[in-house]
Amino acid sequence: MVRSPLFTGLIALTLGACQHSATTAPATLADETPATIEALKSALGSAINRANIDLGAGDLSGASSVTVLPPRLTEHETRSPATPIVFNLFVRSGDCYAVQDGSEAEIPLPDVPCKPA
Repeated sequence: MVRSPLFTGLIALTLGACQHSATTAPATLADETPATIEALKSALGSAINRANIDLGAGDLSGASSVTVLPPRLTEHETRSPATPIVFNLFVRSGDCYAVQDGSEAEIPLPDVPCKPA
């Protein structure tokens, strides 16, 4: 009988600790204003070392992934091996960040408002 209250107390402490940990959830953009899109493009462009990027078509406020299109062909190119790069959006403790497919590196998106998907 002594074990029962001790075991119950241990479970209560464990569950209480879990409630204080930050949870990560898939996210979508909270809005699609030009300022938000530019902040997103700037952060993702810096992450892939490109000054100018174009985002793929889609509803950014409804999807938890963002596609960065490959650079446009120049006048002397007829094809390119470049492929689109997909980033998944996440939110943790109110902070938005992106993770490139196939990577675990988190890219902070400090000026991009996100909401859980």
